Amino acid sequence: MKTNNTELLRWVYENAYPNLTYLALLILAFLMQFTFSGHVTKKSDLGAWDHIVMHMRTKLLVGYLLLLVLLNSYIIIVAAMQLGRDGALQYMGMVYENLFSKVKNVSAIVSIITVFLMPYFFHFIHRRYVKPRLSALKRKYRVSQTGDSLSDIRVENQAYKSKTFEVRKYYKDGHIFMGLDEYDEPIYMDDSEFKSKNLKILGATQTGKGVIQQVLLDQAIMKGWGAWFFDQKPDDFIYSVLVESCKHWNRKPPVVLDLTGESTGKYSPFEYGPLRERLQRFNKVFGLIGKGTDADHYKNINRQIMTFLSDYWDGTLGHLDKLLNGKDSSIPDNKRQWVFENTINIRTRLDEWKLLPHLFTNKGEGFNVQKELELGSVVYVKGRQDDDLIRDVVSALLVEWKDCIIKKRHSNHIFTCLDEAKFCISATVASALATILSKEANMALAYQERDDIKNVPDQTVDKDALKNQVETNTLITISYKCSYDTAEWIAINTGTIQKNITRMEGVDTDGFGAESWSGNRMIGSEAETYISTNSILSLNKRVGIFMNNEGLAKYLFTSWIPVNQKSPLPLAEQSYNDNGRKSDFDNKKPSKKANPKVIVNNEHKGGTPTDETDTITHEYSSSSDFDPSSDPDFIAMLEAQMANDSIEADSSVYQEEVQQIALEDIKKAEPEKHPESITVPESQDDLISSFVKKGKK
Repeated sequence: MKTNNTELLRWVYENAYPNLTYLALLILAFLMQFTFSGHVTKKSDLGAWDHIVMHMRTKLLVGYLLLLVLLNSYIIIVAAMQLGRDGALQYMGMVYENLFSKVKNVSAIVSIITVFLMPYFFHFIHRRYVKPRLSALKRKYRVSQTGDSLSDIRVENQAYKSKTFEVRKYYKDGHIFMGLDEYDEPIYMDDSEFKSKNLKILGATQTGKGVIQQVLLDQAIMKGWGAWFFDQKPDDFIYSVLVESCKHWNRKPPVVLDLTGESTGKYSPFEYGPLRERLQRFNKVFGLIGKGTDADHYKNINRQIMTFLSDYWDGTLGHLDKLLNGKDSSIPDNKRQWVFENTINIRTRLDEWKLLPHLFTNKGEGFNVQKELELGSVVYVKGRQDDDLIRDVVSALLVEWKDCIIKKRHSNHIFTCLDEAKFCISATVASALATILSKEANMALAYQERDDIKNVPDQTVDKDALKNQVETNTLITISYKCSYDTAEWIAINTGTIQKNITRMEGVDTDGFGAESWSGNRMIGSEAETYISTNSILSLNKRVGIFMNNEGLAKYLFTSWIPVNQKSPLPLAEQSYNDNGRKSDFDNKKPSKKANPKVIVNNEHKGGTPTDETDTITHEYSSSSDFDPSSDPDFIAMLEAQMANDSIEADSSVYQEEVQQIALEDIKKAEPEKHPESITVPESQDDLISSFVKKGKK
């Protein structure tokens, strides 16, 4: 027993510093930090556990201090038993003297302070960094009464990624495949439902509008429908898709009508259809519709002249050029001057149209809309959104398409995609959107933003009414990433849902600047759109919103139609320029020189025509150009007019336009055996204008 006591006394003496000292200070510092940290709160706010902890803190500190006193007393008792009373006192003096002698240097003091402050350092780390994260983790995985939350664009931005998949494996008989939903389930529409509704496809450039049009056109071709695509940009791939689809589904190649003249196709905008429809198209395209201004007086005269000329006009632009310039002897002599003097604006516009020679075709040679509809053809129409003239021609073609659809002579369903619709849509076509659905036809209108449909080039239309007609008559909406205004409108139209969300949740802030969730929160109900504006604004490419008027809106994922080889547009027919080369409408000579025999339009005269299409026949094909030497009557008329000098200056609004046209020298109109030349006085500039041009090349 004595040996053990001696060893204990030896161990205490040797380990009084640093082991026992550091341990005692560390425990003391921990208990002090544990006892004196925290906020002062009312006892009424404390729970049972809080009361227990509060009492434990104080009692542990007091108990520890008593323990230190008891340990010292125990060492003294052991020393007294081993060394006697005086020896015990001497031993304790040696222990404390040794302890104090070692802590007098700076390093020892620093070490003691460090050990004493370590609990406070760990407490700071815990309260400042660990506890807030534990609180957030606890809040995240707690059993909540509601998991609803309002839309957050930081979350929505990464919610739905683009998908690439094989489209044709989802095709289904009797259905139209629109795309996949967010769960990779196909979205279908019955053929009957699809054919009974028009579509509008919204979205910025390169977001997916062209892809969904490819998918729909491919299925229309597969089903044997007539498929038309009006390309305004033009699209780099859509024609190749049409070619590949026709090959894949064993259909005839697409019929190409390039209204820019860069590729193949000829079109006579006013040749086919009843007289009334032809004149309507002409008046619209040539700007003869009244706008409620003083200029309407002259437009009324122009329309009167066109109605008069309709008895003689075969519908081609080349023949109209002859009629307006008095080159057609079928017009009574007393009417030629009246026609010529009052059509300067039409003739000026017609001269601009001559820059598109593929529009000046001989009768019967141009693109026949009714024929292609009856054949159920796949038709590709190329236009240009930045060319006013070509836009007017596309608008005329679209109106003619609408007129032919309403006649319903076709047996196959006709599906038409109108890309960049704002450049060629008209009030006439918009108002007919509902009508064509009962005529075995439907349309898909594609444009970038909702208000784009109001930015039509035609300033005479009621733009708000046009927009309302389009939106009312397009029950299927597919929207890709777009501007905020359009996205907000789409979101509102998806409907609203009620969400139980946290309206307020408390946090506690301690003295270390850290916040922890207190666990107290207030839940309330709030309405939010079914698909939020943030979701639409953050859509990726080829990810859209599909809205039918039946059922809830859905996310729509689309992918491309496979194209093995890009197909260029066919080359334009060979044309020649003025340097000895022949064009499509220049330098054509009549096959037989004879006065044309005209059958007057019975519809205009009040009779019933044998067919809705006006019948005007000639003994020879109409020339698309004018040769003064081939029309002696016209030369005689000019000579008589110049000799009499009876034409007064025109004071109308058209006089300014006439005076701007430079008079060209008129060379000899007769064959070479007549060397005399016709001298034109300066006063006749406004009479013969620029339409009297050299017929020889």
